Amino acid sequence: MPPSLKTCFLMPCLLMAGCDPLINIEGAYFPSWLVSGISGVFGTILLHILFLKMGVDEHLWPRPLVYFSCFVLLTFTTWLVLYAS
Repeated sequence: MPPSLKTCFLMPCLLMAGCDPLINIEGAYFPSWLVSGISGVFGTILLHILFLKMGVDEHLWPRPLVYFSCFVLLTFTTWLVLYAS
């Protein structure tokens, strides 16, 4: 593998090494951005179910953009509420 390609694979790992704080969940440590992202996924799934039950889902266009925006909104809101000092 050429050195420049190795650098491309190694650089994201080095940049993400400073993503703290770490959260202890059942003895395993997870970065806060990962916990926020997972909560954003679950929140978006719940919103999708709610939109389907309300009949709003068929009127959302473009759906991938709407649900991605919901994911980003929920992820950033979780991070700001729980981890921002």
